[in-house]
Amino acid sequence: MMQLPIVTGQYRAVDDAELRFSPSGVAVSRVRAVASSRKFNKETQEWEDADKFWVNITAFKKLAENTAESVVKGTLINVIGRIRTEEWEDKDGNKRSSAAIIADTISLALDFDPAKPMRAERAASRAQDPGGGEDPWAAGPHEASSEPPF
Repeated sequence: MMQLPIVTGQYRAVDDAELRFSPSGVAVSRVRAVASSRKFNKETQEWEDADKFWVNITAFKKLAENTAESVVKGTLINVIGRIRTEEWEDKDGNKRSSAAIIADTISLALDFDPAKPMRAERAASRAQDPGGGEDPWAAGPHEASSEPPF
């Protein structure tokens, strides 16, 4: 069986990411994005947008939730996923199509803007190793030490 092609690209979100849930409760996010090349116009001495590739990027489950919390209009993102064509009929019965990527990974690009990472919450039961000892990296901010735990 043939698989959809894997693509890697950098895109700019043109809208805030939207989060919805499937009837079975699976989180699904979608963001419209564009990849564009730039060229230098010698006459105006300015950079201009050249070719553009518009795409809908869809993510599922935890990636969808994180995308919806992190990606707003203007965010530069790196995406790895499977490219496909979405097809539908418009209200006049005309067949329409657009490019889409089903994302496996979405990350914020730090080329032009910084991001503020947030530490994920860990369940207390996961803070212990299988041997019963405490996980030295699980210390909260009030317990943090400047000494590494090794």
